[in-house]
Amino acid sequence: MIRRVVHVALIWVCLCTSTWAQTQPTKTVFTLDQLIQLALESNPQVMAARDQTRAVSGQLRSARAIPNPEFEVNTGQQRGTSGGLNTGNLSQWVVTQPLDMPYTRFPRVNAAEASLRAAEANRVAFEVETIARVRQSFYELVRREAESRAADEDLDLTKQIRDRMQLRYDVGETARFELIRAQTEFLNAEIVSQGSKLRIEQARSQLRKVVGFNLPANFEIAAKVESISKLPDLKVLLDNLRNQSPELKRAKAEVEASESRLSFEQNSRLPQLAIKAQQYNDPNFTDRLYGLVVSIPIWDFRQGQITEAEANASRARNQLNAQMQSLETQLESAYKLYEITSFQVKTLDERVVQLAASARKIAETSYRFGERGMLEFLDAQRTFRAARNDLIRARFELASIVNEIERLSASPEWVAMIEGKK
Repeated sequence: MIRRVVHVALIWVCLCTSTWAQTQPTKTVFTLDQLIQLALESNPQVMAARDQTRAVSGQLRSARAIPNPEFEVNTGQQRGTSGGLNTGNLSQWVVTQPLDMPYTRFPRVNAAEASLRAAEANRVAFEVETIARVRQSFYELVRREAESRAADEDLDLTKQIRDRMQLRYDVGETARFELIRAQTEFLNAEIVSQGSKLRIEQARSQLRKVVGFNLPANFEIAAKVESISKLPDLKVLLDNLRNQSPELKRAKAEVEASESRLSFEQNSRLPQLAIKAQQYNDPNFTDRLYGLVVSIPIWDFRQGQITEAEANASRARNQLNAQMQSLETQLESAYKLYEITSFQVKTLDERVVQLAASARKIAETSYRFGERGMLEFLDAQRTFRAARNDLIRARFELASIVNEIERLSASPEWVAMIEGKK
């Protein structure tokens, strides 16, 4: 009877476990490239930037359009007040076709084309910025998960130490002071572990905000960070920045657009021409006239518009110079940080953490054999923990700096990814 009851209970437990597993939502694991592609495909701000580019392309079509003709039709009656003339209906039509003069058309179209180039560069700059923010948030989450794993390891180790000290204290082999010290270490490790889990949730929320809400809430990331390749020399990066930075391309296009608008305003002082044809129908005769309409700027010499265009062109040139200086300064500063942080990561990874781990192992072995006290072991553990956390922080800072350098210089791989998703 008992065997039958146990058998039924096992079947019930298996069924419940299977049902519970089927009801759990499946977590999707995303790599960094997948997150970037998802952001480029569905982020509302990216979509808005592309819509803005299409709006500017409409302005170019308007600038290329030929002016529409003007039609005028008049009708009436003719009544004679004296004899000798036929009476009847009168009619008149007039057609005027403004001529799109080359000296105004070319600057107008050039300005629109430059504005479109500026809008395209602005879109690319925004999407490059989006990629950089996704990568930065991804690295932040990787860092927080690494810190959480390290905190859990510390918690397990300090728990073992506390339990061991409790046992030794119960049998009278150690003082209460050492037990209190071990309990304090355990509580501190528990606080750090709980705090690290909270920071993981914050990092996940930030990453989902950057990617867009098409990213499921229960997502997971493939937390394997690719090794950071060595960057080229600073001179090469500066040349890349000057040639392919979308922010500089936008500033240069805005200079071209402002200079074309200035040329348009200056040329608008020249006479504007239109062809005119008209016919007048009278019961007694018909008149056909053909002529040329000339608009001469006598009273309005467009001095105000020209002054405004000159100021805008000067402002665009100054903004270009300021933008170039700012980007080059940012790149030089980031490169110096890259050199410093690379050295820190190498030293921490190859020497400091290794030495701290060896010291902790020696202290633990000595403590087990009674050659060292608990305080020495805890100090060695604390030293190793600090070195390991410094390495995690330094790796994150290095990845962030490389990410910033690639953003400033508009990495060709990033631009290719953007153009592929346009």
